[in-house]
Amino acid sequence: MKLINLLTTWYILITMIALFLGGLLIFKKLESEIDFELGRELDRQIDAYAERIRDGAPADRLIYDKLEITEIPLDIPEEELYLRDTIAYHDPMNRAEKQLKASKSYKIDGKHYRISYYNIVVETEDITETVVITMVSVFLIQLLFLGFFTRIGSKKILRPFHQTLDQIRSFNFQKNEPLHLPKNAVAEFEKLNSFLEKMSQKLLNDYRQIKEFSENLSHEVQTPSAVIRGKLEHLMNEDISEKQALMIQAAYQSNEKINKIVRSLSMLAKLENEEFEAPEKIDLSPILHRVLDGMQELIELRSLVVSTQIQENSLVKIHPFIAEVLIQNLINNAIKHNIQGGQLRIELNEYSLRIENSGKLPDKDPEEFFDRFKKANSSSESIGLGLAIVKQICRRYTLRPQYRIENNLHVLMILFK
Repeated sequence: MKLINLLTTWYILITMIALFLGGLLIFKKLESEIDFELGRELDRQIDAYAERIRDGAPADRLIYDKLEITEIPLDIPEEELYLRDTIAYHDPMNRAEKQLKASKSYKIDGKHYRISYYNIVVETEDITETVVITMVSVFLIQLLFLGFFTRIGSKKILRPFHQTLDQIRSFNFQKNEPLHLPKNAVAEFEKLNSFLEKMSQKLLNDYRQIKEFSENLSHEVQTPSAVIRGKLEHLMNEDISEKQALMIQAAYQSNEKINKIVRSLSMLAKLENEEFEAPEKIDLSPILHRVLDGMQELIELRSLVVSTQIQENSLVKIHPFIAEVLIQNLINNAIKHNIQGGQLRIELNEYSLRIENSGKLPDKDPEEFFDRFKKANSSSESIGLGLAIVKQICRRYTLRPQYRIENNLHVLMILFK
């Protein structure tokens, strides 16, 4: 969800809650104010009629439909203003309506009069309707202003944020240039830009140091490894015992394994550092044919039964060299972990690359083999990095790897879409 949409959603929710609570408060306040003002008006009317009686107006002639004047015993104390609801006929509406009745007594010229006066009240439903209409109108007006703000104002306010995001997306280790973000009047954006500039500078420094270290390590390991290989090959040509030959062969294989590990780790580092750019989409079918031809000798050594279904023009956006590394690792894994005389099936189409091979069933989740140095057994032929490289390639080029067991066959799939 976009930031502005999230803020808008929260604003609407908070506004609705605030308007609801505000509406309740306004309703209660209006109700109490109307009752208070109506009660005070009734009290004033009663006082006015009592004053007229004091001025000599006959009490019986003042009585009409809203006014009641009753003579009560003189010895009873004067009654204070008393308010209560009553039902009375209302002429304009031609029906009985709920009204507020006020009563109060006065002692005038030796007589005690109870004067009652009533008037129609504003009903709760009317107040509720008024409050609801007012609150809904306010809410709709706020929504209109909010819509204007999100469409117009937010573009201006969040423009520096989007500019920063665009520059972060374009940041590349290969350019070897730290971020240079524009100054901003908003303090939070300025702090963010300052932090990102410092972080990009540190990342580049760390990247250069790690890259230099890995390149030096690879170079320094290869030189003595080549010397060891030459000496071991020379020893193999000498007259030695069978025991010595086995020891030399084991040393030679270990040396080759070191070379493979160094090359694989170097490849992983380059993939993680995104040193390979993705060009336009390329056709994987000729690469697959070329890799299969190069591994024909290994396939024949294991007497594998190979079946292929390769669709031409299977296009994927990936670097050609990386595509070859990906396919080579997958097929090499399928051959290396196969059985003598086993099966090898390869399918390629525009949606996926699928490789099936027979072999010993694993005692763990096959997906774990995508992790570094994870392998089904301790075979010296495997260094446990082939599928880790496959996983890193898929992550870099937004492909989806899958590894599962189907019908006692190992099934490795790379989904392109």
